[in-house]
Amino acid sequence: MQVHQDAKAVGIGLRPEHFLQAVKTGVSVDFVEVHSENFFAAGGMLKELLVELSQHVAVSLHGTSAGVGSAVAIPDDYLAKLKALVDATNPVLVSDHLCFAWGEVNGRLVHGGDLLPIPYTRESLRHAIANVDRLQQALGRQVAIENVCAYLDVGAGEFSEAEFLNELVAGTGCGLILDVNNVMVNARNAAEDDVGAAVRRYLADLDHEAVVEIHLAGATEVGPTETLIDDHACPVSELGWQCYRQTLQGIGARPTLVEWDNNLPSLERLLAEADQARALMQGIHAEGRVDVG
Repeated sequence: MQVHQDAKAVGIGLRPEHFLQAVKTGVSVDFVEVHSENFFAAGGMLKELLVELSQHVAVSLHGTSAGVGSAVAIPDDYLAKLKALVDATNPVLVSDHLCFAWGEVNGRLVHGGDLLPIPYTRESLRHAIANVDRLQQALGRQVAIENVCAYLDVGAGEFSEAEFLNELVAGTGCGLILDVNNVMVNARNAAEDDVGAAVRRYLADLDHEAVVEIHLAGATEVGPTETLIDDHACPVSELGWQCYRQTLQGIGARPTLVEWDNNLPSLERLLAEADQARALMQGIHAEGRVDVG
């Protein structure tokens, strides 16, 4: 099983616009993350570049379409394409999101095209466990599942999000990606008076040992109510960095990824964000702070 070897590893989300530069000049990070589905097509220059890049820097495959929270099984052809990509790149991590994606409409399997939230119920847990098991068995390795932003109210559940994720870990042996920005965005959009306190409560409920990676990203305020949208279109906010500090103090060092998907900056600017994460992590480590609160 491939996993991160260094808890203080720092990486960036590498998008196609930066691929050629990264291959030509290299990237000064411990790993890069790519979106798996961008490389499912047979052949092509982009996939060749990824395979070449994987010879020089650790690659993490992050999916957006498995839909492990769906009530139907992940399709066989999706699993086959992901397995072929895993075999070609030997990634340091394979991950996806705790969300709904696949469903049947008039007898046809269709994809929702977004990271849609699920209710945290025992029925949802049963579907998620089945799909994560299916994914891990198809790949022959552990996968990590990430918490998502929820802009829709799917009704009261039987678990908190953190408790649901813990149950998923217990039922499948999967790892967790803790997206700090998503926790922060959900707390802000729920009109939490103290986002920091909301993050602390989340961390208090979560199985720290299961967290294999932390994600950081920017979010944009929109509309008259200043709703935060997790669009990965700007730098990590000051509040985001504060929540990251809280997280490191709460669970200790974890491999950290900086995501930037829209309004892409230069590769150098993106690497500077990763350097900031590294500096903050090193500072927390030097302080010896690992407690919650």
